[in-house]
Amino acid sequence: MDRHRVIQRFTAYVQKFDHTDAGVVLKYEHSMRVSRIIEDIARGISLSDGDVNLAWCIGVLHDIGRFEQLREYHTFIDYRSVDHAKYGAKYLFGEGHIRDFLTDASEDDVIRLAVGLHNVFQLPCELTPRQRQFCQLIRDADKIDIFRVYATHLEKPDNVWHTDLSRLKEQPISDAVMAQARRMRTIRTEDKKTRMDFYAGVLCLYFELSYAVSRELVKEQGYYEKLLQFHSRNRQTEDRLDEIRSLVKCLGNQQDQDGL
Repeated sequence: MDRHRVIQRFTAYVQKFDHTDAGVVLKYEHSMRVSRIIEDIARGISLSDGDVNLAWCIGVLHDIGRFEQLREYHTFIDYRSVDHAKYGAKYLFGEGHIRDFLTDASEDDVIRLAVGLHNVFQLPCELTPRQRQFCQLIRDADKIDIFRVYATHLEKPDNVWHTDLSRLKEQPISDAVMAQARRMRTIRTEDKKTRMDFYAGVLCLYFELSYAVSRELVKEQGYYEKLLQFHSRNRQTEDRLDEIRSLVKCLGNQQDQDGL
């Protein structure tokens, strides 16, 4: 795989958009970080060099649909605009732009599925083991960098919750969201009603990391721990955050004992 070509073509694509837009910069940097993270995970599970390169390429391209989404709809919220993962897969494969990046078509099916399914609530059952593996790799890498994005923007005026920190600290966590958290599952978007629901949703992403090396990377980076340290002034919300913290700790202890 010609990594130089992939990066050169991806950068040229991004440069078609408004480079003064913070969202464009954010997603370009996110794509670069995810490509490095997924490479670390792939090496950590002892994939071949060819498969490491494939994983890296998926990391670069996984959010290619975000840029047109931002230009067209001025938002990264899929349910208010377009499913960015499906759009990215359509751009690459429906419109044939994957050949801008890669001349070899042998892994097209794996790339198409990994890009198109990286944001779904649950992966479909009919995937082959190889397809599932690369879908899991990109989903883990994406989650890991999402923790960084949320943690580093937490105290900024333009944070991802679009509210000042004092207001966020007053928000409730909905019963439906907490019910899913107690099952140690990711949270369905349609059940998120408050900004703290979205915050809890980010915390719950940890429950569905697929690989031990992914959890090690989360621990090393420290961003998730910073998110766990957020405290609410709403007593019920703080109690529910404590419950989520306990579930995360319990899961970590169990996985350590099982050697996962």
